[in-house]
Amino acid sequence: MNPIRLFNFPYVVQREIMDSMDLQTIFLLSICSKRMNNLIVSVEKARFNKIKYILYKMTHSASIEAINYDDTSELILTMRAMECVEIYKKRKVYISDTLIESKWYTAKGTKTAFADEVFESVQRHSYGLFGDNKECKLDINIYAYGFRLPKLKNVSESNIHIVPSVDGKTLDDYCSASPNKDFINLFGVKLRKLKGNSKLYDINCIYTFDDKSKLVPNLLRKFAGRHAFIRTSKLDHRDVIQFLKKWKSNESFEKLEILQITLRDIFDSEPVNPVEIKNEIDIKTLSESVNSPVYNCKTRINLNPDKSRIVSFNSHQYIVREHDNRVASVVITEREFSIGVWNLTEEQFLEKFTGNN
Repeated sequence: MNPIRLFNFPYVVQREIMDSMDLQTIFLLSICSKRMNNLIVSVEKARFNKIKYILYKMTHSASIEAINYDDTSELILTMRAMECVEIYKKRKVYISDTLIESKWYTAKGTKTAFADEVFESVQRHSYGLFGDNKECKLDINIYAYGFRLPKLKNVSESNIHIVPSVDGKTLDDYCSASPNKDFINLFGVKLRKLKGNSKLYDINCIYTFDDKSKLVPNLLRKFAGRHAFIRTSKLDHRDVIQFLKKWKSNESFEKLEILQITLRDIFDSEPVNPVEIKNEIDIKTLSESVNSPVYNCKTRINLNPDKSRIVSFNSHQYIVREHDNRVASVVITEREFSIGVWNLTEEQFLEKFTGNN
């Protein structure tokens, strides 16, 4: 049906027609004109209010979905990346009054799409449909060179897996556009041009795989969130010492609950030096006759906030924060550094666990 002809029907009929349409058709109709957009909003308001968040996703294709409060979902837009025969070839797409023009290019045999601009344009247009405060999530899992992350607003959770890596500047711009993120699962970062005060370090829960870049030492200096889980092939004992000194003195990491860094089990991993750390930090040890305290922490696992896991580790060793006497259990080995902060003073901690024998 020609979308403009829709205005020739009575309002009740228009409503029945729209209610029978899927969300992708509704979205495409809204692009036609401002008048059509206003009509759709008035007719579909109750339907739009059922949307919990918007999911922007890119793997072998790019898609945008509306996820409802009842966990059902509706497709808003889908695109497939196109292989370019030429090195540089322009494509144009119009969404509402926004002209999307970008270069598709092939670099080292890979394909890079312009999904970032499409995502940004769709979000700007969707403000008139769903409101400008609708929560968003980003899920990217691709192999591409030079891929630009979309600068989306209101992003709460992200899964970013880009091989070989994501550039520091594009990651910084992405985090700055939505500074109040709760969760990120990040694979492969080139830290060049990542700002020292990047909003990345403020994210509440971080999962990251880091291979000998500067992300681990940066997190150990600047992390301001609650949970961090890192796999790497290099961990310098001096960075761990500095981290523990800052926590003990309450200089940083006030919100921290748990941080775990594990070395990958591969031949090029560089083991940590636990002796050097223990020589610099006052690490206390419970009697071996006492059962080892088990630290448990409930944490996020993916983009679904309802999905969680319990992270546990046990240790006889602990440190004490100076200003409030708060205790944190620690594990320091050649292949692991873990710290878990208890809601207990040292006196309460000893009273709770020294009676376990």
